[in-house]
Amino acid sequence: MCLESLFFHHNMARGFFDLLLLASLACLICLGVGRGVMLYARGVRLVVIDRERALAQSLCDLAQVLSLLFWAYAIVAFTWPLPSRLVASWLAAVLVDSVWAKSVGALLLLSGLVLYALALRAFGASWRLGIDRERPGPLVTTGVFAYTRNPIYVSLELLLIGAFLVQGRLIFLLLALANVVLFHALIRREERFLVDSYGSEYREYRARVGRYGPHFAGARDTDREH
Repeated sequence: MCLESLFFHHNMARGFFDLLLLASLACLICLGVGRGVMLYARGVRLVVIDRERALAQSLCDLAQVLSLLFWAYAIVAFTWPLPSRLVASWLAAVLVDSVWAKSVGALLLLSGLVLYALALRAFGASWRLGIDRERPGPLVTTGVFAYTRNPIYVSLELLLIGAFLVQGRLIFLLLALANVVLFHALIRREERFLVDSYGSEYREYRARVGRYGPHFAGARDTDREH
């Protein structure tokens, strides 16, 4: 009877965390789409294609978009769940399955959503999907940008890691790791653009604020231009 009770409570907890993960995805989409609609209504060109990208950079951007779309699909597939999934059985293997891991994951999900919302608010009309070389908008350094230069990417990384801890499946770990690498490559490309566009204003901002968070000892060495 005790084992049955523990099994029941474990399944109840799993269902709660799965619902939280699904709700987090819905909130992420609603925040992004809602902000995009507001900017579009104000005449802001939100989606921009950087025509100066090299082929390798274009492929990285495509991989980023596809991986995030697949991440969203995987969340729905494993929390709904769908009758059939486009995920190999070995990728669905559970690596972590504890209430403690799921609780930490839930905290990361909520933190990521809050950071994402604050970043969208601070961005104002400067938010773009892509590098806008024609009309980049003013450099944003206030609000949450006073603590991290890339709050959007940090928030997404928190959501990706949080999703892995909640689900505990290999596919979510691989997607989180892949996007960390892809985000970093995109950030470095954007930094070169920001230096070219804003010059000393961005360099002074970069000296004050870390790429992912507050500067720590030795952290500035990683921010040098290449």
